[in-house]
Amino acid sequence: MTKKPSFANLGSRLSQKAQDPAAAAPLEKMEDASAAEAVTTDAIKRSRQPDGRRGILVRARPEAWKALKHIALDGERTLQDVMTEAINDVLTKNGKPPVA
Repeated sequence: MTKKPSFANLGSRLSQKAQDPAAAAPLEKMEDASAAEAVTTDAIKRSRQPDGRRGILVRARPEAWKALKHIALDGERTLQDVMTEAINDVLTKNGKPPVA
């Protein structure tokens, strides 16, 4: 088992990192903007599902969450199905074809 680093010498460790040119920001090492864009694109591709789907994070109040869960349970569906239906409803309402 390795020993956990101590906070006693934290200041000296941080000052060594600040002086080390190899610890410079990765973006400074990139030669042009296209290299930075390629790194960003790779990160996005890794976060997608194999079929191309991407996630959406929604913050909801506890009451809304509970109501949505009840709707899903009453219809014997998953919350994913309920939210997919909601996305399709918004798309239809705004004149777009449902695709979710």
